[in-house]
Amino acid sequence: MLKLLGTIALATTMTVPALAAADDLSGRDLPGWDVVLVAHRGLAPGLPENTMAAFEDVVARGVGVIEIDLRGTADGDVVIMHDETVDRTTDGTGPVTSLTLSQIKALDAGRHAGDAYAGATVPTFEEALAFAQANGVMLLLDIKESDVLDREKIVRLVEAHHATLNVIVGVRSLEDLAEFRALNPNLRTLGFIPNPEAIDAFAEAGVEIIRLWPVWIRGESTEKRGAIPADCEGVENCLVSRVQSHNRPVWTTAGTADRAELIDLMAAGVNGILTDVPDVMATLKADIEKQRTAD
Repeated sequence: MLKLLGTIALATTMTVPALAAADDLSGRDLPGWDVVLVAHRGLAPGLPENTMAAFEDVVARGVGVIEIDLRGTADGDVVIMHDETVDRTTDGTGPVTSLTLSQIKALDAGRHAGDAYAGATVPTFEEALAFAQANGVMLLLDIKESDVLDREKIVRLVEAHHATLNVIVGVRSLEDLAEFRALNPNLRTLGFIPNPEAIDAFAEAGVEIIRLWPVWIRGESTEKRGAIPADCEGVENCLVSRVQSHNRPVWTTAGTADRAELIDLMAAGVNGILTDVPDVMATLKADIEKQRTAD
């Protein structure tokens, strides 16, 4: 874990010449650091998202960080579920907050991915913590807003599993950051910043990593993601440089971006990529390493 974090910290100061290759890497000026591969929603190809089966698969692919979504149950437990309801990813219905842990554990979270995964259950946060500890990976926590989700309980579970150095807490506001800092000042944090204008404030407040959307990296403003500062409007990689000028690494949520788009993001200088297709990115990282070794 410390090696991973050290790589992140040093990443903004390293560059290498363009890789010589006969394929899509030829002539690309890629960074000299190892871009962190983050499995968004614990996704793995063909497997049910945010399940232990998916976590096992992505670890085998060399994933360094698994992003998971935390929600609270009706009886105060913490489970891993992206949506507000269990409808899409299980055979049940209804909001997560209206169901007890035992009710959620009785749901089938795997059948929608095929009969081979029928019977897979929704993991608890504690199960994910134990898995991360046993497999040497980190967890990026996307903590969903909820009246029944106790943030202090999340922190105390992390501490009980001696996993303070194995988690990165995602925060969406400076108030979130202050709350988690008060609960445990040693927790590492990633800023899911609301707009590009917030870069300086989050960095100055002490967040360790800042997430940028790909459209921001390209210098594009959108209604959904927010406006780009005037001096970076239409300027590719301007915001990446701004974040890194604070000595903060840039991570980006790439979704289902294909290999060509992932190469573009790496060439932009990002330090980590949250991807829905970890198999594609794992192959790309392996190809880049082969080129470096050959050179």
